[in-house]
Order: sequence, then C-alpha cells, then structure tokens
Amino acid sequence: MLVAHGSRDPRPQQALNLLAKRLGERSGFPVVGTATLELAPLPLHQQIQEFAKLSQSWGYSQVQILPLFLSSGVHVNTDLPAEIAIAQEQLGAEIQLNLLPYFGSKINRLAALIATKMAMVEIEHWILIAHGSRHPGGNQPIEQLATQIKAIPAYWSVSLHFETQIKALILSGVHRIGIISYFMFSGGITDAIAQSLQQFYQEYPTVEFYLISPLEIDDNLLDLIEDLLK
Repeated sequence: MLVAHGSRDPRPQQALNLLAKRLGERSGFPVVGTATLELAPLPLHQQIQEFAKLSQSWGYSQVQILPLFLSSGVHVNTDLPAEIAIAQEQLGAEIQLNLLPYFGSKINRLAALIATKMAMVEIEHWILIAHGSRHPGGNQPIEQLATQIKAIPAYWSVSLHFETQIKALILSGVHRIGIISYFMFSGGITDAIAQSLQQFYQEYPTVEFYLISPLEIDDNLLDLIEDLLK
C-alpha cells in the first residue's frame, strides 16, 4: 500500500494511482493500494483497514505500507505510526501491518538518480528545493542529499527559502542556476516554484535558470520502490 500526503489538487492523486498501476503491472503484485494521510473521504486508518480486508480476501496475511514522503517530519515519525496502530488494533492478529522505511530514506539511490539528470546540463550551481519540515531533524535527509549531489538546500515552507538562496547565488556572480524541484508529485507548490522562476527571468535577464523534476514515474522510480518493498 502506497501512502502519500494528500492534496486538493487532483494531479497528485492521479500520479499516485498511476504509480500503483505501474508497480502492479511490473512487479506482479495482485493488490497494490493507495491511501492519503490528509484530504481523503476516510481517515487513514480506515483506508488501511479496507485495503487489509481486500488483501485478506486474496489470501494474504501481511500488508506492506510504504510512506511516499521525502523527509522524516511529523507525518513519518508520528502521524503514520499512530494511524497504523489504530488500524492494527481494529483488524486484530489475522493480518499484519508492516510500516516500511519512508521513500526519502533511500538517499544514496536518490542521489544517483538525481545526479544522472543533473549531468545532462551544464550548470554553475544547483539548488535542491524541498517542502521543508519544522520537526526536529526533519530536514536532515534533504541536507544530506544536497551534500551528496553538491547542491544547495532550500525549502518552500521553512527558513532557507529558495528565493533567498537564488538571490545569494546571483549576488555572488553566478549566471547559470539549476533548480531541482524535489517533490513526490507535481501540484500547487511545484507550479508556484515555476511561477517564481518566471519572475526571476524578468528580474535578472542575464541569469539562466534550469528547472528539473527528478521524480518521474519511470523505471528508475519503480526500481527504487521495489527495493523498499523488499
């Protein structure tokens, strides 16, 4: 079962459904479900219960739950375990719920995937922009990933805002800046990042900006998810 954050924008849910479909087709799993922590008709523990009962009807006694989150914030450390515990208590011992490491914990694999895309264009400096977390230590995986790919970390919702980082690079004389939009799926925030870059194009016409979205639903992403499921 793939668990994402949830959004009012329909695109993340569409992408989540496509990812589950592709994973089922490629891996041979007969049952691949999806759920969201927020903005769903049912609370997460009820979504998990329904999927677990479906899995039981297929003859399975375990459900692997994969959090599609990129940092270890409050959702990964507190909310998900709590919802799974509620679901497990109500399901009883007939089926076991297993919480897997969150997607963003595969830093070495993600670094290799992103570095491959970065190598396709000549850039002076890269900025890795993520949502950001206020949870203690929640941004550490982002900063570790940024270090490995030799990028500058930046965040959308907390300090070290990406606009601040861009302006600092421009003031230091950088003329080719790459932006790595580090989000699981496209949505409102990724649109806002692209719009902000359009403003920078107008404000700094001598500076070139290059935007990449590394987490596309392709074989590389499916490989990584299959490794987590194993």
